[in-house]
Amino acid sequence: PFFTCMAVVVDDETNPFRLPPDDQIFVIREKERQRRAEERERVKHQKVWQKTTASSRVHKNRRIDDGIDEAQIAAEAASKTKTQRRDGAVTRETRREKENVSEFVKKKREMFLVQMHLDVQKAEILKLDERAKKKDEALKRSQQMLEEDVTRFDAFLQTTDKNAHKALKNAEEKTKIKTEKIQKIRHLRSQLSAITSEIAKLSEQKDECIKFKGFLEKLTPQEWKDEKDNEKVERQLSRKRQWVQEQMAGHKADERAEIEAEERAMEEKAQENSRGRRRPKREAEEEGKEREREMEAMRRRIRKKYPTQETVETEYQGIDSGTERELYFKQPKQLLDVFTSLEGSNLFLIQNSQDTEQVLEEVQQKIEEMQSKYETTTKRMMENISKLEQQIESENRRRKELKEQLSEKKNSSEQEKLLTDMCNKVVEVHAACFKEKEQYPDTHKMLKAIEAKLEELLTYLDEVEETELGRKQVEELEKQYNKKRRDKQRRLKVEKEDRKKESKREDSLRRSQAPSHKKVGKQIMFRSPPLYQEKREVEEDDGFEDNCKDHRVFGIWIDNEGMPNAEKPQKLT
Repeated sequence: PFFTCMAVVVDDETNPFRLPPDDQIFVIREKERQRRAEERERVKHQKVWQKTTASSRVHKNRRIDDGIDEAQIAAEAASKTKTQRRDGAVTRETRREKENVSEFVKKKREMFLVQMHLDVQKAEILKLDERAKKKDEALKRSQQMLEEDVTRFDAFLQTTDKNAHKALKNAEEKTKIKTEKIQKIRHLRSQLSAITSEIAKLSEQKDECIKFKGFLEKLTPQEWKDEKDNEKVERQLSRKRQWVQEQMAGHKADERAEIEAEERAMEEKAQENSRGRRRPKREAEEEGKEREREMEAMRRRIRKKYPTQETVETEYQGIDSGTERELYFKQPKQLLDVFTSLEGSNLFLIQNSQDTEQVLEEVQQKIEEMQSKYETTTKRMMENISKLEQQIESENRRRKELKEQLSEKKNSSEQEKLLTDMCNKVVEVHAACFKEKEQYPDTHKMLKAIEAKLEELLTYLDEVEETELGRKQVEELEKQYNKKRRDKQRRLKVEKEDRKKESKREDSLRRSQAPSHKKVGKQIMFRSPPLYQEKREVEEDDGFEDNCKDHRVFGIWIDNEGMPNAEKPQKLT
């Protein structure tokens, strides 16, 4: 920073460092204030062109740094002060003349500004030096960090190069191992294909041998098979007997050894008891008998510990020797003998089959003749039946009309009874399906619920029948239900027959108990039926049979006007 100050001409005679007296300090301040007020009043009464501006006043001042170095100014000021101090020591009293206060203040101000300028410059220099040191340290640290980064980067490059070389080497080794494995796999596959082909060939040979073996076993006489089976059973029985004998011999040896040890221990005990004293003969005999009883009880106890022959036989587990039954045919002559015998029997069977074929052809011819004869008769009978059916249909229509007329005339009590029965049946079915009863049953709602339940059960059955186990369970349940239904029908049929027999028995009993009436007079003779005369009738084809066929197949037929009808077609008379 640069500071400016007023240029002051300092006389050689005045001392800038001389302080004013204490009583004049306030006078000087008051005089300065008064001078400024007078200057302001004088400027107020001046003309415009006489007044000065701030820029003109600036040019009157002299900057400290205009062509003069600050250090030079400081040196000149120091030299002046030294000379003044040296001269002032001699003429201190002579120079104590009257000084101007403004000049003194100006000198003080100039000295203060110079000193402040020097202090500011020193502080700035120190600050710049410190900043330069910090920058140098920062540059050194950054250079050191760059060097460390360079070293780390070089180390990283070296490690990456090493890893790359190592990876290349590993890759080459792996590729080499891979090629070796591939070659080995190809070799093993070739071996495997050869082995599989050999296995297939041997399996084909085995199948052929098994087929020929089965063929030879079929040709083997049954007596020889029975004989070999009996021999095998005898071998198994002999192995069982031998095993049982070995087990029993071991058990017997253990039993004898244990009995002998117990007897020896009892004898030693008896000798110890009888040692050192004499006993009467009777007492000795009783002791001997008691010892015999104890030994017998001990033998029975030991025998119970070991299994008997029956238990050992039950423990035996039959092991098959694994040897197959040898073939009956060992020489080609045996097979030729069997073939000759079979050829003779086959010739006899062929002759019998030819005779039966001839008889069958005759029977078939007779059946065809009878079938043609019966076809003509059945055709004629069918025509008669169709006519009778038409008559029956007309009579049925008439009967329905009459019944409708009668039902309209009668009271509707029967219909109400039928409806109530149907409603009760629907309620029963709904309760069986949903395990609950409706408080206010609605037949239509219950029928809809029953239908939904049936759909749900049918879909569940379809899902169950998709699996093998479910299909088997459904078939088993169907069989059980059909069996129950047949049993129920059979029981109902038997009950119906029993009721029928009972009614017949009651009728016969009633007839036997009823009084007999003798027939009086001549018997009534029945008239003979009139002769049957065939008449040929020509009927116009109005499409009735085609309409019946369409209704039977499709459930709908088209009339002559082209309108579809779902009701059964009726023949126009």
